[in-house]
Amino acid sequence: MEQSCLRSANYYNYLKQSSCLRIDGVDDAKRFSSLLGALDIVQISGENQMELFSMLAVVLWLGNISFSVIDNENHVEVDSNEGLANAAKLLGCSVPQLVIALSTRKIQAGKENIVQRLTLTQAIDARDALAKSIYAHLFDWIVEQINHSLGTGRQRTRRSISILDIYGFESFNKNGFEQFCINYANERLQQHFNRHLFKLEQEEYLDDGIDWVSVEFVDNTDCLSLFEKKPLGLLSLLDEESTFPKATDLSFANKLKQHLSGNPGFKGEQDGAFKICHYAGEVSYDTTGFLEKNRDPLHTESIQLLFSCKSDLPKDFASVMIAYSQNKSSLSCHLLVDSQKQSVVNKFKAQLFKLMQQLENTSPHFIRCIQPNNKQRPRQFEHDLVLHQLKCCGVFEVVRISRAGYPTRMTHQQFAERYGFLLSHSVASQNPLSISVAVLQQFSIPPEMYQVGYTKLFLRTGQVAALENAKNRMLHGALRIQRNFRGLHTRREYYTLKKGATALQSFVRGEKARFRFDYLFKRWRAAVLIQKYTRRRLAATMFTDQLKNIVVLQSVMRGCLARKKFKCLQEEKESKVINSKVRRDVRNNISQVRLCHVSSRSPYLYILSVINLAR
Repeated sequence: MEQSCLRSANYYNYLKQSSCLRIDGVDDAKRFSSLLGALDIVQISGENQMELFSMLAVVLWLGNISFSVIDNENHVEVDSNEGLANAAKLLGCSVPQLVIALSTRKIQAGKENIVQRLTLTQAIDARDALAKSIYAHLFDWIVEQINHSLGTGRQRTRRSISILDIYGFESFNKNGFEQFCINYANERLQQHFNRHLFKLEQEEYLDDGIDWVSVEFVDNTDCLSLFEKKPLGLLSLLDEESTFPKATDLSFANKLKQHLSGNPGFKGEQDGAFKICHYAGEVSYDTTGFLEKNRDPLHTESIQLLFSCKSDLPKDFASVMIAYSQNKSSLSCHLLVDSQKQSVVNKFKAQLFKLMQQLENTSPHFIRCIQPNNKQRPRQFEHDLVLHQLKCCGVFEVVRISRAGYPTRMTHQQFAERYGFLLSHSVASQNPLSISVAVLQQFSIPPEMYQVGYTKLFLRTGQVAALENAKNRMLHGALRIQRNFRGLHTRREYYTLKKGATALQSFVRGEKARFRFDYLFKRWRAAVLIQKYTRRRLAATMFTDQLKNIVVLQSVMRGCLARKKFKCLQEEKESKVINSKVRRDVRNNISQVRLCHVSSRSPYLYILSVINLAR
């Protein structure tokens, strides 16, 4: 906000005119914070938000630009003040450029361009026109950004739900050009309301040949003709008078009296005032400012100023102003003048007709807002004011036609297709009309509660409810039968699928088991083979080790036995040697004994003694 050089609200001429700068119970800072949050939600970037607030600041600073009269012809020059400097800075243009745009006008005379200074009134109108143009295009830009964010373009969607919030009918003590345009728009929208709720409905009844007593309503066709008739309608006469340089508001009022005095909807008054009989009542208008406001003095210089700005938004606004020209980049005066030939009421009328075309292609629903009192207080109703609004808006007629009318209507074909299956018996004729009448008779709907037209069947309020209830019961029963049948069918399919799945699973599991068995058997055989060779290897190794040990043991034992045997043999040898020596000694002894005792003993004893010795 510092970039916008803003000050307090009472500093700006556009804001302090109402003398109401604060509202009790409204926190401006909190609501501004909510506004920033809303702009973020609709995806308006921070840079675009700053441009938005800068343009709003431009509007405020333009209102503070003042002018000084410099000659007797009331020509002016722009005062050099803070408003001028800040407006030029925020627009992105130089101060001299802004001064030229607000205080001069180029007039083409042949091949020459003459620069003419503006009078005080013209300069103020030019300044205000530039401010209003920037503000209006800024509003359109915001709407465009929101629509782009929401993606409501025709390329993205074919259907939409739109809300049209219109200004209400206005009638003040002093009504000017603004109230004139607003009430004209309300007349057109009221005709759309009448057309959909009265004319089209009753025309449909009559076209289809049913008995119907027309409901009278306030038809504002004459009032719209007073506005739009060419060449002697209010709008045409206003445009014609606006083209004359020397025309005044009083001359415009006199022209209206001259051409429209015979119209019952128009009444001329004194001091440039006139009355129009609207659908909501008579409204008196003061013609002061009509011509100037209708001309919308946004001159070529102002558009060129916007094109020359460094900021993007003013350039976009200027491009929109000449959007109908094929070469948007050209700044020729001819194109710019052509783009400005259309008056305010013509632009307003064109936009209103475009809106009406869009409304005609929709299925409208209307919400009437009634003002309870003129004091803007809650829970307080002024009986006469509310009654007057209900009468003017046609609410009573809407209630009357709704009570007497037939809100439910279907073609015979649609009715037969929707409710024909409710018949408990067959009908001889199978055409939709016979089926429809048979259905109504079966459900004992009184004849006064419906009418049969050429192509459609018309029913009063509440009669379709009985048919819908019967249809819902029938459909509910059918749904229960379908549910049970589908359940049975589904269970059978389930069991069949389950059986097939079980068989498939068993086959697959068998195949998997067999495959696994073969795999395990092969692994077992391989393991057995490995074990066999391993065991044989281990056994061979153990046998070799044991054989070595046995051989060692045997060698040890054999060595031990051999040594024992050798020792025994050695001992035996020694004993033999000893025995041989003993024997020799014995033999010698025996020989000696024999010699000694031969004589004294017998031979038998001698032999025994020899044996004993031998032993």
